[in-house]
Amino acid sequence: MLGALAGDASQYNIVDHQGAGTAEMVNTIQADWRANGLRNAVIYGMIADFVFIAVYGWGSFVAGRSFYRSGNALFRLLGGFIAAAAVVFLISDYLETILQFAQMLQNEGVDWMAATAATAQPIKFAAFYVTFFGVLAALCARLVNRPKT
Repeated sequence: MLGALAGDASQYNIVDHQGAGTAEMVNTIQADWRANGLRNAVIYGMIADFVFIAVYGWGSFVAGRSFYRSGNALFRLLGGFIAAAAVVFLISDYLETILQFAQMLQNEGVDWMAATAATAQPIKFAAFYVTFFGVLAALCARLVNRPKT
């Protein structure tokens, strides 16, 4: 599946790097990127990811906190869940991306970094989905429960 997401320039994509799990696999992916002239583009992409993580994570937390403060039991539950998932997203995605970035800058995989990043990846994805769909669910619930005028 992940190979289907890769572009023409490389058989590997950033998700492959995140889930590599071993220094050997990280080295294989990074060697392929270097050979195909993608190293700098990947580094710039990771820098952009740092910004995305901050904006999306903080926005999700603020949205969750806003729903939580609205008073309604349903919104308190959804909001608390969204805010907690946003914190998990921020921690897990920053951990994963910092470890990836460090390996990219040193042009070498490190087993514990690769394993930790691979462990953080599914946690990050789960937290992302909870925040994304949680905010949508809370917005829909607010739309349905709004006062009739």
